[in-house]
Amino acid sequence: MINQIDIASFGSFSDLEWKKTVRDSGKNVKNFQQLNILYGRNYSGKTTLSRIFRALETGRLPPNYTGSSFTVNGDKGAVTCKELLTHDYDVRVYNRDFVAENLSFLISQDFSGEIKTFAIVGEKNKEIDDTIAAIEAKLGSIEAKAGLRFDLEGRKKERDRTKTNHDAAISALDGKLRSHAAEKIKKNPQYGVPVYNIDHIKRDITTTKNAGFSPLTLPEQAAKLALLKQEALPDITTELTIALRYDSLKAQAEPLLSKLITPTKPIQELLNDSLLQLWVKQGIPHHRDKRSTCAFCRQSLPHDIWQTLDEHFSKESGGLETDLDNIITTVKSEISATANLITLSSDQFYMEERSAFDTNRQALANELDIYKKDLEGLKKSLETRKNNLFQPATLPPTLHNPIEIQQHVNAINSLISTNNNKTKTLEKDKTSARDALRLTDVSMFADAITYDTELTKIATLKTSAETADKAYTNAEKEIRNAELEVQALRNKQRDERKGAERVNLLLNNFFGHDGLKLEPRDSLDKATVKFEITRDGNPAYNLSEGECSLIAFCYFIARLEDPDSKGKELIIYIDDPISSLDGNHIFFMFSLIESLIAKPIKKTDGSNAYRYKQLFISTHNLDFLKYLKRLSIPTKKTATGDGKTKSSYSHEHFMIERNGAASNILLMPSYLKDYITEFHYLFHQIYKCKDQEAARVSHEPFFGFGNNLRKFLEAFLFFKYPYHDDRNDSFERIKKFFGEEEDTAIALVNRLNNEFSHLEAVPDRSFKPIEIPEIAKVANYVLDKIYASDPIQYNSLLKSIGESERTD
Repeated sequence: MINQIDIASFGSFSDLEWKKTVRDSGKNVKNFQQLNILYGRNYSGKTTLSRIFRALETGRLPPNYTGSSFTVNGDKGAVTCKELLTHDYDVRVYNRDFVAENLSFLISQDFSGEIKTFAIVGEKNKEIDDTIAAIEAKLGSIEAKAGLRFDLEGRKKERDRTKTNHDAAISALDGKLRSHAAEKIKKNPQYGVPVYNIDHIKRDITTTKNAGFSPLTLPEQAAKLALLKQEALPDITTELTIALRYDSLKAQAEPLLSKLITPTKPIQELLNDSLLQLWVKQGIPHHRDKRSTCAFCRQSLPHDIWQTLDEHFSKESGGLETDLDNIITTVKSEISATANLITLSSDQFYMEERSAFDTNRQALANELDIYKKDLEGLKKSLETRKNNLFQPATLPPTLHNPIEIQQHVNAINSLISTNNNKTKTLEKDKTSARDALRLTDVSMFADAITYDTELTKIATLKTSAETADKAYTNAEKEIRNAELEVQALRNKQRDERKGAERVNLLLNNFFGHDGLKLEPRDSLDKATVKFEITRDGNPAYNLSEGECSLIAFCYFIARLEDPDSKGKELIIYIDDPISSLDGNHIFFMFSLIESLIAKPIKKTDGSNAYRYKQLFISTHNLDFLKYLKRLSIPTKKTATGDGKTKSSYSHEHFMIERNGAASNILLMPSYLKDYITEFHYLFHQIYKCKDQEAARVSHEPFFGFGNNLRKFLEAFLFFKYPYHDDRNDSFERIKKFFGEEEDTAIALVNRLNNEFSHLEAVPDRSFKPIEIPEIAKVANYVLDKIYASDPIQYNSLLKSIGESERTD
């Protein structure tokens, strides 16, 4: 059921907000009810409003209504202009657009027009009815909690539940991924990724799952971070070269160490004491040709001392000593050079090579220390032989490893090459470092959120959702096939001729038009049927407006029984169906609506069922409005606090007004709703003109003042003075009522007859602005006279239009 309509822009409606406009005197918002009566003068916007309902029926806006905007609110959700094809409201509208679309012949009344055929269910076939009943029983309903439709509702809930769970799991995981991508990766300058989103982190997680990937250790992360801070270093231009001389020196030393020499006339004491021999030998340079006494003991030197010593220290021993001194000097030089073999420092290398360089450098230094010890052992052996020339000496075992030393040298040189090449690839290496750091971060994050477990969970939920969706789809398909089978069976019962017969039955029973009929005519191939209007058996043309109205409305009522409408909970909108009808036909139109639409059907339990879900009827005719008051009013039951139910009426009356260019929807005033006579309406229009300031709010009563006053006085004075013997009885009644004040009475009559209500007498009146102060003056004059004549009647009239009594 439709409750409210907000119209931002549609035809003459603009900026209509229901909750602000449709309120009662207590400022309470009033909604559409099950039965709704709408009154409005011609051109007030009634048909425009009906076109919104027809748009719901047809699924499209009427022509020339582009840019429209409205929202229909009801128990099946809100519908906007963009949702006309997807809503669940079953609407049927009778208005001029319905007539133009389905009965274009009534407009053109020539061969260019047509009357669209429709079918209603023909004679019942028991076998088909039984089959339909069986299928319908199998289909069941949600309300009955049985059948395929009820099962479908359960499957729909299960589909929605599983889909919600699946979507929630995806949303939760994606939320974590998005957050980490945006907050931890994208904003981290070390990763250098200004654009990084959920798709990127998903690709990175996939990369970390590859067999060849290993996250960085903490030291590796530190090294990568240091690399990112590294600036380009100058190339190392020289390689490390170490030429070991030990083997060469050893080859020179071994003959000297092992050489055997003997003195010419040896001094046995010296041979027996190498230290004494060394002491004597070292003292010779200090005494020969310098002293005749011993510098140590002050004793005189023997005269043959130098000959004796020369025979002991022979020329051969002197040569050996000289050779030993030379090689000792060379060994010492090699020992000194060893300390300066490694000239490179770690700060010449990039961080990634620095650790390897330090390791190899230390290993090389250790090996060179051993090498130095071997040199020092060689030197010591040489010095030992020198100190005891007549005693051969031996070499200690060699401990250093030339191969290992060269390996370390080669490793350092390889690092030099790698380091120099690193300068060329530094930026690329930094990019790789950033990638490695980022992937390590992503890998740790994926482990922290148990990414693989979540994917498994999502896959399981997806399978459940797909299974539930497939079950729902299959159930829906089964229902659709069953409904199509029912439709096919009902199509076998469809009969266009029955549609025409139904229209004719309505025309004859309700309006007495047995001569005017809608005849079905077969096409030449007998395959199709078309409708034709006949009068006394002949094609009818030049139909009156009244006849067109009767045929069109009977056609609409009959179509409510076609298979597309029958049995559905319809929202029916009937817009002004009594155009150009006389009083009798207006009553018959009311009778038709009451009998076939509004009148309830008694159910076996005594409760009422209705042929419509919701009914709207609009009119401009006060006589028809008076009849509509007599329509059967639907009731609804609501629960009370004591467990019982109470019945209340479900109907409402509305008025459509047009102020200037804009139409509006209001609650119907009580004088129209409760009394329903033109007399009350005319009195209210005159009363509105008593205050000229009211023209600022609504000027329409002032422009219609002449006609309204004339018609009101004719009715009012006719019942006050029902007989008068003068031919010009209107003039005489006015004189009687307003008294013998000739000037005032005659002036009033002239204004009424010659200016305000009959423009043909003074055509230029329509080209002049209306004189508001003059109208207000006349209105007050008439109202005061009525009050003076009969205060009780006057106050009753005031009550009927919702105004307070006059007490002066």
